[in-house]
Amino acid sequence: MNERPHDPYDLNRQPAFDQTNVPEPAYHHHFAGFWIRVCATLLDSLFLIGISLLIFNPLRRLFGVYDYAFSMIDLLEVLFNLLYMVLLTWWTGQTLGKMITGIRVISGRQARANLTAGQVLLREVIGKTLSFLPFGLGYMWVGWNSKKQGWHDLIVRTYVVWDRK
Repeated sequence: MNERPHDPYDLNRQPAFDQTNVPEPAYHHHFAGFWIRVCATLLDSLFLIGISLLIFNPLRRLFGVYDYAFSMIDLLEVLFNLLYMVLLTWWTGQTLGKMITGIRVISGRQARANLTAGQVLLREVIGKTLSFLPFGLGYMWVGWNSKKQGWHDLIVRTYVVWDRK
């Protein structure tokens, strides 16, 4: 019996069980609900309306676009709005409205992973269009889903969570 007495401070001692197969602990997030997401969307809308009033409306006056036909400036404005939503969500997981309200979009596929460009495009363009079409039912789904996911979140497996810093 050459067994050494148990020394809790012995760094050379082997662990009592193999720690290599222990699963990573589940990360618990606090999901952002319907009304805080509405608030973030309203803040984003106010920002985009301000950009329209400060940049795109003066461009319309400058180039004499006064009719109600869809013009090249309108196309630029739609493209700006789309890029605002897609690029900010892709780079940071947040738009300005989400930053102000303290919420973030995260991937449900991998803990602590950034969203991919494909996920963001599918979520922001196709998913939100599908969520809007049947009377906004896909957005209202956030209020009924246990993980506060709208249809656009369910399609690409994303969550909107409270951001902890």
